[in-house]
Amino acid sequence: MPDVLPRLSPAPDMPAAPPGVTLIATEHVLLLAQALPAMTAGQRRAAIAFAVEDRVAQPLDSVHILLGPALSAAAGQGDWLVAVIGRDVLAACPRLPGSRLVPDALLLPVPAAGQWSVWVSERANGDLRVLVRTPDGAGFATTQSALPYFHLAAGRPALMLHGGTLEPQFTVVGTAALPAVLDPALRRFDLQQARQLQHALTLPRNLQRMAALLAFGVLGHTAILATDAWALDRARTMVVDRLRGTLAVMGPTAAGDVDIAIATLLATTPGSQSPQFLPMLSQATAALAPLAGTVTMADLRYDGGVGQLTLTLQAPDIATLQQAETGLRNAGFALTAGAATTGDGLAQQPLTLQGGGI
Repeated sequence: MPDVLPRLSPAPDMPAAPPGVTLIATEHVLLLAQALPAMTAGQRRAAIAFAVEDRVAQPLDSVHILLGPALSAAAGQGDWLVAVIGRDVLAACPRLPGSRLVPDALLLPVPAAGQWSVWVSERANGDLRVLVRTPDGAGFATTQSALPYFHLAAGRPALMLHGGTLEPQFTVVGTAALPAVLDPALRRFDLQQARQLQHALTLPRNLQRMAALLAFGVLGHTAILATDAWALDRARTMVVDRLRGTLAVMGPTAAGDVDIAIATLLATTPGSQSPQFLPMLSQATAALAPLAGTVTMADLRYDGGVGQLTLTLQAPDIATLQQAETGLRNAGFALTAGAATTGDGLAQQPLTLQGGGI
């Protein structure tokens, strides 16, 4: 557990929360602006953890990564807000029915280019607390004594002050009160949503991360980054490099074909019972290739005991899901279709596959 539990509003050194919002101290949340190429909503959710992994200083299985709204987007691409919060930190927060949990730095408006939006606490004693919102839409919290170091590293941006006072060394271009309501772009942003996000594969625990990386690399051929060949190649190379490192730690040498090395590992790991995972996944993604960029995999599970691969597919409509189902049947899979649902402009359906050409 963290040394200091998340401070929830109201508190003397935090801004007042707008209606329907409960604040968490931004010290407990990493806020990032992440550039993504053109993707569907499902593809973004599938890719975001891998996109920000190098910027997160904790193991991915110890944090929740929540994809927020577009900060600047054209045709589905641009910068997206991403929040990273420790699982232990979120577990320490009470559930808040009817209220959204939001880092307090997001109360600040996004400033103009070359500026920061800043709020300084009015704490009577001790080092003052400072909230900062940057032009890319991200933000952070620090102390007034540490602020000069961040400010210098950022090229000394001009500051728009939204509360409190700053030392004379800073260039303040104006003052304004904090907005009375949260930015409309954040109307669906709620850190509590991370409690419901589950992405684990039903593989042995020590193989879950490797299999997830592999799935990302394989899905890249047919869904993730399908419209950007350069980004796809770069992502594929990155995933293969990481897989080689993982394999080296776990024992096998992956000097040659990575897929063969991983298939061998899955087949020989005690209790894994999943030697057909890679061939089935490869055939399934190949069968869905004609629908690349339209159909995406929102979830992936493999039951090695019975040789079943369950894919949760997302598509713009039910008709497209039916096309995907037909393609998988034509590839030789025995298929059991779950109930299809629709919402937020997407249709979703779980499909359980057995057989294929293996």
